[in-house]
Amino acid sequence: MDLVKGCLPLCSGIMQNSVVLQHMSFVFHPKGKLDELESVMRDLMAKKEDIQRELDHPRNKGKRPNSQLRRWLHKAGETEDKVQQLLDEYSKGNCDAFSWLKNCYSRYKIGSEAFKLKDEIDVLLKDKQSEISLVETQPPLPVPASHRILGKGIASKLDTICSYLTDETVGMVGVWGMGGVGKTTLLRKIQSLLDNANMAFDHVLFIVASQNIQLEKLREEIAKKLQLPSSAGTEDIFNVLKINNFVLLLDDIWEEIDLNDLGIPHPCGDNNSTKQYKYKVVFSTRSEDVCARMGASKMIRVECLEPDEAWDLFKDNVNSDVIESDERINKIAKQVINACSGLPLALKVIGKAMSNKKTLPEWKFVLRSLESSNTKVVQGVEESLFPILKFSYDNLPDNVKNCFLSASMLQGRPKYKLLECWMGLGLVGDFVYLQEAFDKVEYILKTLEESCLLYFSHDGYMCFHDVIYEMAMWIASDCGMNRNKWIAKGYYGFTEIPTNDTKNWRFANRVMTAGDMELLPILSHQCPDLLCLMILESFLLNNIPEGFFPQMPNLMYLDLSRTGIKELPKDIKCLVNLQYLNISDTLISSLPKELVYLNKMQYLLCRDLGGLSKVEDGLMSKLQKLKVIDLYPYGWVEPDELKLLKKHIRAIGMRVVSQEVLQQLSYLPTTQLCIENLDKLISLSFDTLSCKNHGFLHALQIKSCSQLERLVMNGIETHLNDLIICDVKKLLNIIWTDLSPPEFFHMLKRLCIFRCNLTSFSWVLHLPCLFELNIEDCAEIEMLFYPEEREIQPVSECLMFPALQSLFLIKLPKLGSISNFALDFPRLSQLTVRQCLNLKKLPFRHGINNRQITYINCKRKWWESLEWDDGIIPSHLAPDYSTIFW
Repeated sequence: MDLVKGCLPLCSGIMQNSVVLQHMSFVFHPKGKLDELESVMRDLMAKKEDIQRELDHPRNKGKRPNSQLRRWLHKAGETEDKVQQLLDEYSKGNCDAFSWLKNCYSRYKIGSEAFKLKDEIDVLLKDKQSEISLVETQPPLPVPASHRILGKGIASKLDTICSYLTDETVGMVGVWGMGGVGKTTLLRKIQSLLDNANMAFDHVLFIVASQNIQLEKLREEIAKKLQLPSSAGTEDIFNVLKINNFVLLLDDIWEEIDLNDLGIPHPCGDNNSTKQYKYKVVFSTRSEDVCARMGASKMIRVECLEPDEAWDLFKDNVNSDVIESDERINKIAKQVINACSGLPLALKVIGKAMSNKKTLPEWKFVLRSLESSNTKVVQGVEESLFPILKFSYDNLPDNVKNCFLSASMLQGRPKYKLLECWMGLGLVGDFVYLQEAFDKVEYILKTLEESCLLYFSHDGYMCFHDVIYEMAMWIASDCGMNRNKWIAKGYYGFTEIPTNDTKNWRFANRVMTAGDMELLPILSHQCPDLLCLMILESFLLNNIPEGFFPQMPNLMYLDLSRTGIKELPKDIKCLVNLQYLNISDTLISSLPKELVYLNKMQYLLCRDLGGLSKVEDGLMSKLQKLKVIDLYPYGWVEPDELKLLKKHIRAIGMRVVSQEVLQQLSYLPTTQLCIENLDKLISLSFDTLSCKNHGFLHALQIKSCSQLERLVMNGIETHLNDLIICDVKKLLNIIWTDLSPPEFFHMLKRLCIFRCNLTSFSWVLHLPCLFELNIEDCAEIEMLFYPEEREIQPVSECLMFPALQSLFLIKLPKLGSISNFALDFPRLSQLTVRQCLNLKKLPFRHGINNRQITYINCKRKWWESLEWDDGIIPSHLAPDYSTIFW
């Protein structure tokens, strides 16, 4: 007790020390320190704005701040950034008043940092460097307009078009490309050159057509350019132009225009045959098809800018002094232009919108906004960019518009995914058999490609230009009025979807998520407007929480494909309006009996479910509106149930486990079949695998059929994409009857032959679309290809392997030669040879030297033992000797 009494005066003295009190205030009153900091920060911002207002005044045009003032502005910007970071840290909740004991260090750190920053700002406010002092700027060096404005790519197209204008054989040139890519700029540049160059044209007419333009308006515009009365008609215009040399630059046409109706002498007509006068027409459009229908002699596609050109164009439209004076802003600016993906219109509009942004926080905010697709925060972008790009969308037929918007949610995915999506959403319309739907999808995709609204990568994946994707989502959100109507978001690096995001689902019509999340949210609210839910490629997600589905009573479309889900919950029976269910590529091993309650179901896709076997008896036949069933390659239904499905099924894919099942499937429109373990099957004819003229068999596996001796390729032309023959030892040859192999398999892309004794593969040589050939563990094969066989055209008449990119030859012990003649392999990029010890030569033509096979996998010893007719060939090839497990 005495010790305590003795310490009290000492503690009291310490507590009265001003330094100690100051440090204690950091812990107990960080909010007060932040309030003081914000107060002086407002003073600093006011001073910065006063300085900037003075710098921007018209009387100071042509002047810039001196180096001292520039340094002060830079320091002020840095300090502003630090203050914002500190406020953000505090707002995270680390300094909650109820948890101050465990957060003492965080509170002390924030309080002390606020105190230091306040001192820094006090110094800046008193600093004399902030006094306004301006110096004259030096005039910039002249830059060739064609290089800086157009970029090298478009400049070269400008040269090409100019050469066409002097070419007597070229009358009409079509310039096409996506909206905002620079077509109008190109035509304007042509006009400028023609106006200033002596190319002997009497009239250079630049006319903007635009969408829904009337011919009368175009005629009035042409008459005005020719200084004719506005009432001048077709004949008046024609009479003037027919005796003059002219160039008509017709910008932004959306459909074929009859030049005669405008009074324009046709550049390819009889009047031009004498070459007395030069008639030239250069028009721009967003559609390659319009170029063709206009009869353009030459067509030029304008594409997006290269990165260095994009950077130049962006700097031309933004405040270049700002981005050049601060390395951090410069770095962010380059990230901003990456978001524009080289689209000139986007670069210009966003550059202009950013031209008055001068601080680092402003640039960071815009970058975050662009990355999160929230483009409305950039002033002017929606008003001036998307409506212009939207013209391409507005010109589409209504059903194609809906397909385009739906496709935007599935960018980066293969074509078949689009077919399934559009079918499930009712965008393809009704069809008798699946080939009809595929044909319609191809037509729609062609329309969208020609309109520059999407494109496909070399490996067949659907892609969107970033700005076009942003535009699509903007349109889907009622032109920005309802941001949560369609939600498409990836959660990569997130274990669960944030609660704030799922709150927005209550307003959503469609939701698409993908990513690493392991958990779905427990929804505490109903989502009455949610019609479409796609949870894709979330392999760590293994269950649907109880009560999830009852919160979305009107759901019509559910896609859970490529997730780790192991079962469907019983409360899926609540989705009584569901018409489309896709659980392909998941870990689900059985279909719950509760599916019978979903009596509106039309599409049930359960492809590649490794644990799936027989579907519960009666389940499929009770779903009487089913159109498409896909259980391939593991699931199946019994023959009696297949009989009941004949009435309404338009497409079915499944495993064939008995000849009775195979017989019943011959009356159904089959799309994918896996024929496995049919020990009594001796002969198989292709035309029995699907009901004739209504099937669309695009995948076929024949596996472990020990007695199969005859495989007869007959019937109609097929649409087969994928053929696998595995462990069919008695099958020695394939018999062709009605058509030749290239005609019969005109769409075959992948062919795999495993553990078979086929003796010839010559029929493979000229398959026009074959992308991958895999031959493995075939003990008897000695030579793959014989050109003299009767079903193969002479090799000199047809290109061999026109599309083959991947060739796998594995465990072929007797293979001594691939071919007894040289092969082209014009597109081969991947070659794997393993356990083919008797193979001593590769049949490459001499020309293979000039082509690039990017990947060869083999054993070093085998490669070094190969014999070469041309010793130069191996020097152009670089094998990989690493072991690969097949």
